[in-house]
Amino acid sequence: MRSQLEFDQYISPDGEVYNFNNHVDRFLFPTDNLGMSPIRYVTQRGPFQDGETLLDFFLEPRLIQVRHRRLAKSRNGQWDARDDIIDMIRPNRQEANSLTHGVLRKIFPDGRIRDLSVLVQQGPQFDRAFGSGWDEWAVDDVIRFIAHDPTFFDPTVVDTDFSFTSFEELSFPIDFPILFFSSTLDDTASFSYSGTWLTYPTIVIDGPISGIIITNTSIDKKIELSYQIKANETVTISTAYGDKTVENQNGTNLIGTLSTDSDLDTFHIAPDPVAPDGVNTIRVQGTEVEPETTNISFSYYTRYIGI
Repeated sequence: MRSQLEFDQYISPDGEVYNFNNHVDRFLFPTDNLGMSPIRYVTQRGPFQDGETLLDFFLEPRLIQVRHRRLAKSRNGQWDARDDIIDMIRPNRQEANSLTHGVLRKIFPDGRIRDLSVLVQQGPQFDRAFGSGWDEWAVDDVIRFIAHDPTFFDPTVVDTDFSFTSFEELSFPIDFPILFFSSTLDDTASFSYSGTWLTYPTIVIDGPISGIIITNTSIDKKIELSYQIKANETVTISTAYGDKTVENQNGTNLIGTLSTDSDLDTFHIAPDPVAPDGVNTIRVQGTEVEPETTNISFSYYTRYIGI
């Protein structure tokens, strides 16, 4: 019987899928370090202070070391197995001068999937095995991956739309889409986030709308644009760490239209208990709304601190 502490697949940066367990000649032994990632606490200490003052904490990168075994029936079969493993995990399976993560994937018996974005830190060394002759042609070695973002995520993107075509009385819980007919918009909607770690959404705004303000009132973070988004114009706001951008469909950089008190750097969707029961309440404000075409959508991955 297989252990549950195993990954099922490795997906290379170019999308090739390598199944660790095909029940014929590939086996992956139990994997460690799938729970809580190491935590780094940020502290400071005054000249006469006993102990330290806690300021913040961050998750450290996660190291995943897997022991992978391949069976072969001959010397040539062993060389083929070695070539196959190296070809799948080599770091240059991507466009030149780019760096894209691969994915380690865990598939649970109930169908849930959890992915971890990784890079290969150390491939198999294929050290010479010593032992009885019956195992002479086996490949049994260690592969080490590093997850710079140590959180696991459900690979199914969650999409939440706000559409404005007519008005409906809002009541909790909110059903999407939210509908309006006024040219001036100021309303809220709530949705439940089931993850155990925060996630950074991508926000897509289809015009027309002017002076839009989007606030996650559950964490008191807002994004405000001093800009008129015209009809047939789409503005995409990425809040992902390391990729915080505001641009329209033509690639025009609109980050300069953000108000000085916008929270693009920290805007996110929060888990429980930061947002009680994971309920995030979004307030949307703006003017010059066209009910037939104005639309706002959030998309994000549900993230977990460990599995």
